[in-house]
Amino acid sequence: MNKILITGGAGFICSHLIEKIINKNKIIIYDNFKRNSIKFTKLVGHKNLTIIQGDVLDHRELEKAMKGIEIVIHAAAIAGIYSVGSNATHTMKVNLIGSYNALESSVKNKVKRFIDFSTSEVYGPFVYKGKETDSTTLGPVGEKRWVYAVSKLATEHLAHTYYEQYGLEVITIRPFNVYGPRQIGEGAIQQMTLRALKNEPIIIYNEGTQIRSWCYVEDFISGLEKTISKAGIAGKVFNLGNPLGTVTNIELANKIKSIAGSSSQIKFKKHPGPEVEIRVPDITHAEKVLGYLPKISLDEGLKISIDWYRKHLREI
Repeated sequence: MNKILITGGAGFICSHLIEKIINKNKIIIYDNFKRNSIKFTKLVGHKNLTIIQGDVLDHRELEKAMKGIEIVIHAAAIAGIYSVGSNATHTMKVNLIGSYNALESSVKNKVKRFIDFSTSEVYGPFVYKGKETDSTTLGPVGEKRWVYAVSKLATEHLAHTYYEQYGLEVITIRPFNVYGPRQIGEGAIQQMTLRALKNEPIIIYNEGTQIRSWCYVEDFISGLEKTISKAGIAGKVFNLGNPLGTVTNIELANKIKSIAGSSSQIKFKKHPGPEVEIRVPDITHAEKVLGYLPKISLDEGLKISIDWYRKHLREI
């Protein structure tokens, strides 16, 4: 039974992870609860779960929370294009300084393993079958669209120096467009689904030809879970996504409409800034090293997600 602290543990992805591992591990959630997906679960009150409301910018409290911890999963971050754009400075502070605080606290508390949540955004505006060893190319300085990606890429570099210098077992994961029940905030599938269920117009930016690979949350968790205990993977980076869930944005909107039985119209709108035209991962490395194999088709995952949002429509 490991003692695991998860920053951002109340969020969408980590709420699913905790459900999967809670019975065999002691879990501490450290979160400011700006986005609270745990409230949609039955986890609160579980004998193996401790909840601490805190901020990763509070170094002292974070360090205190890590006492006796063996594994840290660092998922706390400011994410979402519009959240980032509305306060780019705060995004940099949380993602960079917050990560520094988490790494420093891990070393001081002799944490064994540190799992760093990065992003597929580090690959830049165009990535097709991107490998973990490929170059990371981002936009120009001053363009807020890339603040999130830059902060996450800098954190990757920072985390891996702690592996080299202190022996902290750092593993970086790069999620590719994860979706599913309990996602709140700015996720495209979530936003399209909510509009479809209300028969409101679904907004598509530009011509809707942007291409994404969508990964159902349970598939993503199957890969993430392996990084917690697998030996011999310190210092490695893994793409976790599902290339078989690849569609254009307009195709995605039409799928959601059809599955939801919606009468929503699709409305096109010019994107306010730079756009990522294509994002498709190569997951060969995760397949070989972790045994990662996504199994849930996009249609199946959308149906499960839409059914969940329909049930919880008034709570979101």
